[in-house]
Amino acid sequence: MRLKTTVIAALLFVATAAFADDIVTMPTANQLKKGEVDAGIYYLALDMPTGAPQYVQYQTIYLGLTNKIELDIHHARVDVDDDSLVLVGQYKLLSENQTNPDVVVGIRNFTRDATTKNPAVRDKSRDMSFYACAAKTFFLNPKAPGAPLVRWHMGMGTPDWTLLGEKRHEGVFGGLQFLFTPTVGAVAQHDGTNWITGITIMPSKSGITVKGGTYGKHLWAGLSYRKQL
Repeated sequence: MRLKTTVIAALLFVATAAFADDIVTMPTANQLKKGEVDAGIYYLALDMPTGAPQYVQYQTIYLGLTNKIELDIHHARVDVDDDSLVLVGQYKLLSENQTNPDVVVGIRNFTRDATTKNPAVRDKSRDMSFYACAAKTFFLNPKAPGAPLVRWHMGMGTPDWTLLGEKRHEGVFGGLQFLFTPTVGAVAQHDGTNWITGITIMPSKSGITVKGGTYGKHLWAGLSYRKQL
């Protein structure tokens, strides 16, 4: 009974940690609790030909409306393209415990806003996309749950064209998320188009996460702050 209580407490810690995979776009089953807000700023340095976009400035706000419903707001400014705003709604079907994973379903771009002026993909960028994601946490030492740990992510979705006019999240996507210590983590995942890697540093009790890594052949860096309202 004592071990079961410890495991549940550790899973609650995992669910509220500032995770490395909050990287701009890829859906996961990580979800905020009621009253939690996470705000982030990101910079993507793009390795693209002259005349194509060279950077993206990205801002995100994640809002826990209830323990089951989350609203995400994503704003992008691309140097040679239109600004864009993508709204994401997500609903938690199942919460993680010793046997079950976290499971969520969601809709991206439910306001159907165009996210690029590129005529080849402008109409596609207006499309809503749908996804379902699951995640499960595994501890290195099950008898003493906590860091180090690994969190497995898997999702399935319909095509999403809202970032850089590229198709993402179609079919199966996912990856692994690591917490080496309570303040240092990492992620390696594939969004259906690009491999995404990242390292995070989370100063204790600050609510701040500093993070950065690779996005396909591009580089990214970010800073986020999480708070219970």
